[in-house]
Amino acid sequence: MGSPVLRVWVLRVWRQAVAAVLAVGLGISAAYAAPRFSALTVDARDGKVLYANDIDGIRHPASLTKMMTLYLLFQDLSAGKLKLNSPVTVSARCAGMAPSKLGVKAGQSITAETATRALIVKSANDIACAVAETLGGSESAFAQRMTRTARSLGMSRTTFRNASGLPNPNQVTSARDMATLGLRLMRDYPQYYPYFRTRSFVFQGKTITGHNRLLGSYEGADGIKTGYVAASGFNLVTSVRRGDRRLVGVVLGGRSGASRDAYMKQMLSQYFDDATSGRTIAAYAGSAKGAKPTEETETAAAGNAAAAPAAKQPRKDAAAKRLAARKSKAKEDRTAAAGAGEPAEQGDTEDGVDQMANLAAQAAQPATAAAAPAATGTTTQAAGETPQVETVPAPMPDQTVGEAPSTGPSEQKTQAQQLADQAQMAAIAAGTDGGWSISLGDYATKADATAVLQQMRKRTPGVLGGRTAQTVKVEKKGKITYRARFTGFDQASAAMACKTIKKKNAPCQPVGPS
Repeated sequence: MGSPVLRVWVLRVWRQAVAAVLAVGLGISAAYAAPRFSALTVDARDGKVLYANDIDGIRHPASLTKMMTLYLLFQDLSAGKLKLNSPVTVSARCAGMAPSKLGVKAGQSITAETATRALIVKSANDIACAVAETLGGSESAFAQRMTRTARSLGMSRTTFRNASGLPNPNQVTSARDMATLGLRLMRDYPQYYPYFRTRSFVFQGKTITGHNRLLGSYEGADGIKTGYVAASGFNLVTSVRRGDRRLVGVVLGGRSGASRDAYMKQMLSQYFDDATSGRTIAAYAGSAKGAKPTEETETAAAGNAAAAPAAKQPRKDAAAKRLAARKSKAKEDRTAAAGAGEPAEQGDTEDGVDQMANLAAQAAQPATAAAAPAATGTTTQAAGETPQVETVPAPMPDQTVGEAPSTGPSEQKTQAQQLADQAQMAAIAAGTDGGWSISLGDYATKADATAVLQQMRKRTPGVLGGRTAQTVKVEKKGKITYRARFTGFDQASAAMACKTIKKKNAPCQPVGPS
């Protein structure tokens, strides 16, 4: 049939033609084949929308669907129709669901509490199906209940066809509807909402870790859910609480897990100062109507991130399990640092392009930076340097570090600042996290480096909001200095950040990936 190159080309054309015919025959729209982008930030206290990007556009929820599955599970738990230790049986149909799965065999049961953890942490499609059949008799009947409940909550653009979020062209939602569902989970079931903080749990002796990388990496984040299928792109609903302020953010249609997470951080950081204080939770994204006081304390039901052993177990056995869990977690952390992607969700993975998980490892690579005031030695890593990385938490909105920010929380941003912020977030949304960082120089003490990072974040929130601040301990010829750096840039955004920072008469040097 000719050369191998020709055969490959013919095969590729044939596959594309078949795919096109199938798409037409199955009625798959262009919108379903190509995800679009939406984003929203809402003040959880009064429902006010602080940032909006096509928030009522029709999108596909992917695993965000499980938020409604959990809402109905919590509803039945609250009504006493089942208990946390009630059995949830996995049928043969559910056991055969596409990954991500917990892997329970057909005919076996788990508790409703384990099902809750599996839906939140593992995003297990087999368990979503089992919950649907347990509560609704069949998944189709349960999906109808999901849609009716969505309408009753004001989610007018949402229709559910299954309990998992596995691909279905008729399963649709919007950013506003997903924000509303996040609010209602907190508002209506505060006793169960702390489960969304869970980062891992132990099942049959194995530690199951989650997809939500904002937990533990972004100050105040306490849930809610990630999602991905090809038709939707990378989705995320996040709730962040700092003091008495709480925001809910939604990003739908991200190009990668990394760009989605970075966009979320940037968006929430940009608008946190605009949030109101209080203890209420709004009922709808866009309105304070129906807001009610909510007790936001962690309940004993949610427990630790990893499932704790039963209280009646011998102390020695419990300690051994905790040690095994820690060892397993440490092994997973080392794997992530080596460049491994996150676990598969809904048959697709967020690895490869997702570099957010490896920022700490990247920060330990050789880097070149400009000299800084009070710095000792050069900032260019040379032979003999031993870097040690430590992430610096972002300051609380009312925290004072060194110098006051150039504009206070109550001051109105200029139009130019708003445009710059939006341009920066647009760049992040486009998936521009290219492994670049910026160095602000080397300093004699870690406290000095940390102060520089926090001060510069306050002075230039438009370019540093949502970025990861790190101090790098560098030992060279027996002399120790501490490098101040921000990670999570591509080449263009790193150059733009340094340009802004240098206008503040501060040193800054873009550093490319090694």
